[in-house]
Amino acid sequence: MTKTELSAKLATGWIEAWIRMDIEWLRDHLTPDFVHTSPFGRLAGREHYIETVEPMARKSVQRLKIEEVVATNDQAAIWFENLTPQGAIPSCDWVRVEDGKIKEIQSFYDSMKVRQVLSPNEQSNLCGT
Repeated sequence: MTKTELSAKLATGWIEAWIRMDIEWLRDHLTPDFVHTSPFGRLAGREHYIETVEPMARKSVQRLKIEEVVATNDQAAIWFENLTPQGAIPSCDWVRVEDGKIKEIQSFYDSMKVRQVLSPNEQSNLCGT
């Protein structure tokens, strides 16, 4: 498998893991020093990220639908739709792969509908490193 194929596979796996709420897949495929940046802020560390995001994802994500994946070498962009209780959010994640695992993701989306579902305290938890 080429680097480009692996990047595309990991980007797709990332969204599919959230569709299934497969936390073990995330633990197996994110580096220990994984970093996630979103409109809410930056979370560093795989375990910190999972512990912070999983309960909120269970509350705010009703369905994810992959639209397109574009990959090159050790990076991929995945375009998907996130259906929340407040409606659909077009989203894009920029995935960076290192040594066969996901090292970093930058997420791009309008956070308004997510903010309507999460409490202010939950939202503030998404800002920490």
